[in-house]
Amino acid sequence: MTEPAQNREETLTIGDVSKQLGIPPSTIRFYEKEFGSYLQVLKTAGGHRRFRTQDAEKLKYIHALVHEQGRSLRDVKAALISDKDPVLLRKDIDLLLEVFETLVQENQKLHNAIQGLTERIVALEDGTKAKKRFKIF
Repeated sequence: MTEPAQNREETLTIGDVSKQLGIPPSTIRFYEKEFGSYLQVLKTAGGHRRFRTQDAEKLKYIHALVHEQGRSLRDVKAALISDKDPVLLRKDIDLLLEVFETLVQENQKLHNAIQGLTERIVALEDGTKAKKRFKIF
């Protein structure tokens, strides 16, 4: 995306962004290639990258998702698309609700199983105590 002549806000070079965020320039270029539709970095007529403040924030966000949260590039791409598209965001929410419901059901099954085991243990203990009271000849 070439920088428009009329709208020249303060921009940073790739070196400036690299120092500011602590991300190597090669990683920044990789992120730009992989997440181009999300980043949309400006370029001069000579092809030099110029980053706006919001571009640096987006790079920081991507880097955090990949390196701090350990998410795969595919997951990050899906997350970025979801952030921009309400239909996909709704699908994500529906999927999370479905997973939540499944977990609630599994939790109930585990609770019931624990309760059943507890009752069996109590019954076995009661049976053992009853046998100790009476001697069988």
